[in-house]
Order: sequence, then C-alpha cells, then structure tokens
Amino acid sequence: MKKKIVIEKSGGRNLLLYAEVGKFFSPDGILCQDVFEKFVREKFQQFRTEFEAEDEFAEKAGDWIYEYISRLLGYLNERGMTRASARILKIAATESSRFGLKKITVSPEYMEDILSSINIVPAGRDNRKDGIAEKRSRIFTAAIKVFAEEGFHGATIDKIASAAGIGKGSIYRYFKSKEVLLDELLTEKFTEIVDRINKIASKDSSVLELSREMIESWIFFIQDNHLLYRLIQSEAIFRRSGRQIFFYDYLIARLPMFKERIVSLNRDNKLKTTDFYTVCYGVLGFIDGVVHKWYRCEMDYPLTDEIPVILEVLFNGFVGESITRQRFFIPSEEKEERRGDNEQ
Repeated sequence: MKKKIVIEKSGGRNLLLYAEVGKFFSPDGILCQDVFEKFVREKFQQFRTEFEAEDEFAEKAGDWIYEYISRLLGYLNERGMTRASARILKIAATESSRFGLKKITVSPEYMEDILSSINIVPAGRDNRKDGIAEKRSRIFTAAIKVFAEEGFHGATIDKIASAAGIGKGSIYRYFKSKEVLLDELLTEKFTEIVDRINKIASKDSSVLELSREMIESWIFFIQDNHLLYRLIQSEAIFRRSGRQIFFYDYLIARLPMFKERIVSLNRDNKLKTTDFYTVCYGVLGFIDGVVHKWYRCEMDYPLTDEIPVILEVLFNGFVGESITRQRFFIPSEEKEERRGDNEQ
C-alpha cells in the first residue's frame, strides 16, 4: 500500500493527542512496545487500586480501554499505520487478559483494516539491504559527483563509468538507465538521512537539546556530503512511477511520527505552539540559504563555523517579544479561549 503524505497543522486541538502518541512511537513510526505495555499496565493497576469490587473494576477498566484504543486506532488508521494498530491491539488484549478482563471491544471497521494489513503486509521492519556490493558503491560515489557537477541532463552513463573506473556495461548490469540509477541512488541516500534523523529524535532528551543536536548534525552531514547535498538541491526529486516527490516530502512520509515525537518531548512547553511543518520547512530553508552562501564562497571555510549564527537566529531570533511587543502567531486553541473570555 502506497503511503500518502499527510501534512497537518499542529497548532490546534490535537496537540495533547500528538504528545501522547509521540511517547509510544519512534519518529519513523515504529511502536515502542515496552513503553505502551507499561502505560496500559499502570492504567489497569490504577483502576485495580480505585475499584476493589471485581465487577466494578471490569466495567471501569473495560470502558477505558475501549475508548482509549478506539481513539488511538482511529488516529493510526487515518495515517495508514494499520500494522502499528495491530500491535497496539495485541498489547491491549494481552494486558487486559492479565488483569482478568474477559473481553475488549473494537470497532468492526478498525478490525477489518487491521486484519487486511496483516494479510497483505509482512510483519517486521522494512527489508533493507545490509550493505551494497563494492561495485555499486563505486558507481554511486561516481554518480553523485557527475550528477552534482553536470546536472541530470548533462550526466551520461559514459561519464559515470569513467569516474567509477569501470566499463559502461557493468553499470547497465546494475541499472537499466540513468533514471533508474538516480532513483536508486537518491533512495539509498534519503534512507540514510532518515535513519540519522530518527536515531537522534528517538532519544529521551529535552526538546531543546534534541533540536540543537539535529541542527548541528544536519550541518555536519552537509559539510561531509556537500556533493550529495548539491545533488539533492538541484535534482531533488524522487522519480518513481511517473511521480515527483520533493526531498522534504520524502522525509515527512518516512517519519510519520516525527511531529508527535517532538511534541511529546516538549514537556515544559519550551517550544512555542506553532504550525509544525511550517517551522520545519522554514528551518531547513534557512539552512539552505546559509549553505548556498558557503557554496558561493567556494567552501573556503568550514561550514560548521556557521553553527553559532544559525543557532542564535533559530533559537533567539533577531529580537525578542519584549522588544517588538508583538506576537505574530497565536495558536488556534488560544484564539478560541480569548474568544470565549470576550463573550462572557
């Protein structure tokens, strides 16, 4: 099943749900089973403490698990994450049985989606190759250089073969065409970038520390892979089945729980409630501009020298609210609260 790219505004009423869901998932959408198991177990234990009578406990705990699971499954199924729904449901059933509940109720619609996903999609994470052959690695290294310097249309298999030090026929044994080569090259490199982001965002650190580490890591990555980054920016489309997907959209599609994870780590409300993806695109775009300046200067200084300026602008801005005496963005839920106060 092809995933649909979903970009949602994060400044509204679903913020609490994002924060809760984000605790249970890594940014790439993998369920942290032990975290969810512990959460359900502690909830059931709380009901057991509050309601000593078995029938009362069963009623209250059963109502809670039905309402909670329905809300969670609805959210996951809307995002096409039915495999995660199946694991959620299994954990809920296991913990319910452990506490003596005879049954849990699930919407037939959700159950149908879950069973369909189990039949169609094999269990487990994406099957990724453990490594690539040495020759494919040489081809990819050469292709990055040629595509970045010549552009897609100017690059040829002959030039790539020459840069790789192999025969043109060897490249055609691995890749049917220049288009296929670029597709597979970008797919592999995009996956590496996603894994890098996911590893950082999966840490249980403060949201400010995590944000800083991600920005610094991205700058180091660009400095170490400046030809690949130039290729991403100039030919940054993921050509597959006649569609064109931009690099940042690819990241969003492969990190379906990134927003929820960040919101869940914003425990002390240190980050403002703004439109999440507008901020993400803005941060990446700002860094793009800094990198383009670096290119224009012929990379005659380390790109990492720009990190203090980037952090200063992104974290502290040009001026503060105390100076401007203005707020340029107000979350929708705060607008509703103000509207309600005015009506009273």
